[in-house]
Amino acid sequence: MLKNLYGEKRVARTQQELNSVLLSHERYVTYRGGARAQLAHCELDGLALANRNLTEADFSGASLVGANLYGSNLERASLYCADLRECDLQCAKLARADLRGASFKGAKLAFAVLDNADLRAAMMMYVSADGDLIVDRERRERAGVSTGSGVDFSNCSMKGVSFGNAKLDGADFTGAILHGANFKNAKLTNVTFKNAVLTGVNLQDLAVPAEALAGCISDVTPAAAAKFDHLKAQLDSHQRWIASGGAKGSPANFDGEDLRPLHKLLVGRPLTGLSARGANCIGLDFSGSQLQAAKFDGADLRDANFLNADLRAASLRDAKLAHARFEGTNLGHLVLANGTTLAPDLHGADATEEQFYKAVLDSSVSALGLPVVEKLAPLGA
Repeated sequence: MLKNLYGEKRVARTQQELNSVLLSHERYVTYRGGARAQLAHCELDGLALANRNLTEADFSGASLVGANLYGSNLERASLYCADLRECDLQCAKLARADLRGASFKGAKLAFAVLDNADLRAAMMMYVSADGDLIVDRERRERAGVSTGSGVDFSNCSMKGVSFGNAKLDGADFTGAILHGANFKNAKLTNVTFKNAVLTGVNLQDLAVPAEALAGCISDVTPAAAAKFDHLKAQLDSHQRWIASGGAKGSPANFDGEDLRPLHKLLVGRPLTGLSARGANCIGLDFSGSQLQAAKFDGADLRDANFLNADLRAASLRDAKLAHARFEGTNLGHLVLANGTTLAPDLHGADATEEQFYKAVLDSSVSALGLPVVEKLAPLGA
């Protein structure tokens, strides 16, 4: 456990101050003078650290909620008990980094390299004014971060991430998207993958009890793949139904189906009124499709692509939308021929307000029913 020698209050740094520290650090790691970045217990929420050389930098206990570290080199860096929730760490290099007790909840880690990283359980401790050691357990619990386990990767996007030889004792991968992740020779004791997406993952490398994989989504089964022709026929019939104004074909009903075998066949399609309640649509590409009044209630749409799609009056009640993309998506109201106006329905959907920042909206996402979630506060706040 680590004593906090800086007191309980984090030191907030501006982007300008941070840039100066990073420039000095980059000189240090390239043997041109400078000094090692000492950013332990600093507040760096939302700041830009992308594509930087942060080798061996010290971020112990720092708060980097929502920070941008895309493509940065963090090899052998110390991120002990750091708060990395909702960070962008895509393509980052974290080999041999000290990540004990860190929280990555909701972060983007696609194609990051964490080979030989230390991701075991840990807990930050503080020294009070009276000299007593205080564990930050209560504050982490208030923030919804597990305190009795290792690193928190819950709801992370981790496609293609590499954990070769990593120490993952007690890690929490609940709901994480781990498509194509590599766990070869990783030490996976007391871990959980509940409801995680494990497509393209060698499950033999995991060697974990069955209960640790409860609710996981794995590769398309042979039975689901065998339904491809039937699903495609329904899709084509639905398109004829729309083109003929209902005179030909029939509306598709994909309720409860695994639609992943359709793969790229949903791009740019006229799919008005499509019914896919409770369907498995993980990672599917709906970009440019006409999905007015479509029914996706309870569907698993994690990592789905809705770029520039038309979702006016679509129902996404209770849908899983973690890491789904909505840039340019039309989520406005649909005006019917009789003058009735229908709005999209996001009640109970698992998504964040940030996912809809670049969508086309007639009203706020909270007005459409998206549960309001308060901005993440630093774990030490």
